Amino acid sequence: MQIIYKKNLVDSVGLRITEIRIASPHIARKALPGEFVVLMVNKEGERIPLTIVNADKQNGIITLIFQEAGFSTVLLGKMAVGDSLYALAGPLGHPTEIKIYGRVILVGGGVGIAEIYPVAAALKQKGNRVITILGSRTKDILILEKELKAVSDELYVATDDGSYGIKGFTTDV
Repeated sequence: MQIIYKKNLVDSVGLRITEIRIASPHIARKALPGEFVVLMVNKEGERIPLTIVNADKQNGIITLIFQEAGFSTVLLGKMAVGDSLYALAGPLGHPTEIKIYGRVILVGGGVGIAEIYPVAAALKQKGNRVITILGSRTKDILILEKELKAVSDELYVATDDGSYGIKGFTTDV
């Protein structure tokens, strides 16, 4: 449950989105797209549910992406490489049903983009045609575009301010 990697994906005025990788062989080995973990930063902290963005089964590492929005996620953001979480449970939830659908469209916005990445990768690997639509307030806070482009047949971006892609919302695409 030790943090082995940390990177700020977005560090803008009033918005911080961070990626961490945690050594957790048991969770990594069993995790499926669409599942999540619940973690506690410390004994007094609240339980935080976070989607498993990637599970490296061979190396026993899970990747989580979170936005610092409340007290506990701010505490999590202050943790450093080498620090250990107080508690980590998972994988939890129901995995997304991955089968051949033919063509699928995945839509994600903001930090929610992290939730569609593992599903997009699994659907593509299964042989589907994957179309991904991403939304963000501005280009500067768009996450995982490169990763999703690698597993998508088509990728579209909408920004509220028009700084990248089309100006508007994902529904406009």
